[in-house]
Amino acid sequence: MIVGNGQLAQIFENQQLENAVIFASGVADSNCVEQKQFDRERDLLISTLLENPDKKFVYFSSCALSADEYPKNKYYQHKQHMEEVIKNHTKNYYIFRIPQLFGCLKKHKTLINFIYYSIINDKSFNLYSHAYRYVIEINDVLLLVQKYLELSDSGIIIDLANTYRYSVESIVKVLEELTSKKAKYNKIEKLDKYLLDLKNLNKFIKEHDLKLGFGKEYLMNHLNLRCNPPEN
Repeated sequence: MIVGNGQLAQIFENQQLENAVIFASGVADSNCVEQKQFDRERDLLISTLLENPDKKFVYFSSCALSADEYPKNKYYQHKQHMEEVIKNHTKNYYIFRIPQLFGCLKKHKTLINFIYYSIINDKSFNLYSHAYRYVIEINDVLLLVQKYLELSDSGIIIDLANTYRYSVESIVKVLEELTSKKAKYNKIEKLDKYLLDLKNLNKFIKEHDLKLGFGKEYLMNHLNLRCNPPEN
C-alpha cells in the first residue's frame, strides 16, 4: 500500500512490498509554517495507522532530527511529532530520515532542483557561505528501504544519506559544470550545517554488500546521469 502521489511515492509503484504501508504523503517544504498543512498530514497519518494495524509502516522523516544541535523550525518540530505519533500507534515501524533528495530534475522547492532551475533560468538566489548538506538519490532510497524491510527488524529509525557532506557552494559548482552555465547568487555570511553519525547505515551496507557508490563523486555521477541521459 502506497500513500501519496509524489516522486517518492511513485518509485515504490509496481514494487513487491508485502504487508507494508509506504507513507510518502505530507509536507515536503522544510520552510512550511502553515498549521493546516501539518494538521492534514497528521490526520492522514493517524487514519492510515489505525486502518493498517498489522502492516509494516514506513515513514520518511528528516536527517536534521538526528542532530541535536541543529535548530528545529516548525517543519522539523512537526516531523518529530509525526515520529512520536507513529511510535505511539505501532511497534512495526520503519522511520527513514532522509537528507536532500534528488532524482529527475524538475521544478521543485527542494535544494538541488531549486538551484538547477535557478541556473538554467538565469535567476539569482541567496547562498549561505557556510552551509553544508547531505544528499541521496531517490532510487537508492528505494533500494535501502526494500533491503531494510527484507532484512531488518522493525522499530528502527535510521538515516539514509550519502556519507560525504557537501558544501552548498560545491553543489552549485557541480550544477554549473553539468549545465555549462554560471550561477547568479548573493553570498550571505551564515552557518547552516550538521553532522550525521552514519555508522549503522554503513554497517548495514557492508554486511549486505550493497553497491551504492557513496563518496565525494556520488552527486556528480548521479546528477550527470539525470541531466544527460544516455542516447538510445
